[in-house]
Amino acid sequence: MDSRKTVRTGLFLLVVLLVIQQLAAANASQSDHSKGQPAKTRTTNANAAKTDKTKAGIVNGSSVAVQVPKDATAIRKMENVRIDDIDKNYASITITDCPPRTPGGPSLCNGDVMTLAVGDALRPELKAFQKQDHLKIDTDGKNVLSIGIRSVAVGSDLRGLVLGITLALCFLLTTLLTWGHPLKLIIGQDGRYSNSKFQMAIWFWVVISTYLAVVYLRVSQAGWDFFGVVNIPQNLLLLSGMSALTFGGAKGITTAKANAAIAAGHANPKDPAGVHENFWTDLVQNDVGAFDIGDFQMLMVTFLAVGMYFALIFHFLGAIAATASIHLPDVDTTILASFGLGQGAYLTKKAAGNSGTS
Repeated sequence: MDSRKTVRTGLFLLVVLLVIQQLAAANASQSDHSKGQPAKTRTTNANAAKTDKTKAGIVNGSSVAVQVPKDATAIRKMENVRIDDIDKNYASITITDCPPRTPGGPSLCNGDVMTLAVGDALRPELKAFQKQDHLKIDTDGKNVLSIGIRSVAVGSDLRGLVLGITLALCFLLTTLLTWGHPLKLIIGQDGRYSNSKFQMAIWFWVVISTYLAVVYLRVSQAGWDFFGVVNIPQNLLLLSGMSALTFGGAKGITTAKANAAIAAGHANPKDPAGVHENFWTDLVQNDVGAFDIGDFQMLMVTFLAVGMYFALIFHFLGAIAATASIHLPDVDTTILASFGLGQGAYLTKKAAGNSGTS
């Protein structure tokens, strides 16, 4: 690596370190702001011992009416409890109280352990939870009055900063592993930038970067108890699989056509000798320099899918749910179908066209 490349790499590393420092400062600021909020006080239901009262609880975003027992003397609001066990009939739940955690530290669930009865109205909601989930509940000491998943709000600045850093780190790692030439990974057999390699590379970059952002924010905002266990939903898995299959299919078609031409005594139509790659034209033009609708369509659909997914993940990270496992946001069927049509049109064009032009 020559001196200019060394300088560029050093400057890039310096920028990444500065951004990480800003991220740490943003985290500390958000933690200080949270600590400065007034503590919620426990309220006593003075009339509960005389008459039945109906309490409106928020369960997964919807209102649930729960009957408070006549002998209830106080309602205790528990902001963070861990599920240790759930009765097989969903009639009771065993929980451990988790005191407020130190910013950046583990979520220490070493408070009171109790088993509470769950009323008929809440049992269907309880089925959506699992062991190790963290909840916010109201209780009278014996019964669960309302229940919901605990979540931690994340500001838009912190979300944007984390996503930017994970994208930069993935690109930096790629740059280091390719000795300063990351774009060489998307050059095809013919010496030009390859559409199939580009769409696979950019989609892989996006999925890995967003995964790292989700893992980091779960740990930094909710605690080390929530490290990992981030799953990929069905449509996102299908879209990622399409990306890899398109690359493999395009590679197979190109290789087969080149080998057939050589076997027939013709020159290799994909010989890179004398070819000069151009990122801004290769992705929308065929081998003879003419604009290609198949390449253009595939490029536009790829950018659409990436843009939509970034919007989804940015909104998704606005609230970190303290659940034992979590799924990345899924893409809708319209994006999935559009992506599939673009990939199909590209492969069809590859298979039907001449080896020297498609």
